[in-house]
Amino acid sequence: MRVAIIGGGIGGLTAALALAAHGLEPLVLEQAPALGEVGAGITISPNAGRVLDWLGLGDAVRAAGVLPGTQHIRDLATGRTLRTLARDSDLEARHGAPYRHLHRADLVAILADALGARAPGAIRTGSRVTAVTADGEVRLEGGTRLSADAVVGADGVRSVVRQGLFASAPPQFTGQVAWRGLVPTAALAGAAAADPPGIHVGPGRLVLRYPVRGGTLTNYAIFVETDAWTEESWSTPSTREELLAHLPDACEGVRGLVEATPEPWLFKWALFAREPLATWVAGRVTLLGDAAHAMLPFMGQGAATAIEDAMVLARALADFPLAEALARYEAARRERTAMVQLQSRLLGLRFQGRDPESLGRGPLRNEEELGLFVYDAVTVPL
Repeated sequence: MRVAIIGGGIGGLTAALALAAHGLEPLVLEQAPALGEVGAGITISPNAGRVLDWLGLGDAVRAAGVLPGTQHIRDLATGRTLRTLARDSDLEARHGAPYRHLHRADLVAILADALGARAPGAIRTGSRVTAVTADGEVRLEGGTRLSADAVVGADGVRSVVRQGLFASAPPQFTGQVAWRGLVPTAALAGAAAADPPGIHVGPGRLVLRYPVRGGTLTNYAIFVETDAWTEESWSTPSTREELLAHLPDACEGVRGLVEATPEPWLFKWALFAREPLATWVAGRVTLLGDAAHAMLPFMGQGAATAIEDAMVLARALADFPLAEALARYEAARRERTAMVQLQSRLLGLRFQGRDPESLGRGPLRNEEELGLFVYDAVTVPL
């Protein structure tokens, strides 16, 4: 079976590698001229780590990533710790799979190298897809047409595949804008250097930070309630001054983090919410990752659920006739991903609520308390 995968991000590459491991023929069509430094930090939680372990990538992920240890939930204004979360080797031992923070490009490189070794020539960069038909025809910019037994839309929140074949409501602006930045850790000083991994919470704002690349870089994302800008692009440049204007009462550690950021490494984007699709299957075509279930980032499960999708889809295509395989894949994944979409949005609202002190009391209903880490895409019934 030949499977065309539209999009060479984390979900698409994991799907290709899982398909090749199950004896199928993947072809990844990526519009960019090369796989490179796209995005910043990413969290691999144990539910995703199980898949990467099965694919033989666990050691590489552990080596490239950073084990965060203890994460702190802190008050944005005072810096006072409200709650701590264990994200250490004990968590990995309990779940039997890695929990790591990585640079997104490092994970893409691990996946691409493994795919190149297992299925040489499976990645075609510079291949912009303009349309896909339900019978498996893929049309490329320039007029080239390809056919495949199955097509997977793994082309992100602005999916061409979803737009062409699946009825979906337009995305709704959440009233939040996010900034992402990378800072050389050696450039941090004072409270900014001393702050541990974790989040700062305050009314209408949330700051997330953690180390990547062996601790040499600190990745952060800052979410602000505002309707002043609504561009969804992942890579619109911003300035320290613009971001700091939203943080006048932030503690020294947060402001120092922003002030140390090289401006070429600071970007912003507006957050949009999407309702779950009625179906992920149209003829020989299905969706995966953000194309199927884009979610807000407050649980760090966007990439993890795409990795889960990839393994479940590969297993289904290897074990069942095409139509049944796609139906079983959708049935196995839609309820879980819809739940994560909803719970991530609710957690974000709580993080940015008017009473930060409440985060130190009672259940948190985060990814671990909801049981997301125990899911095993390698063995879940289909």
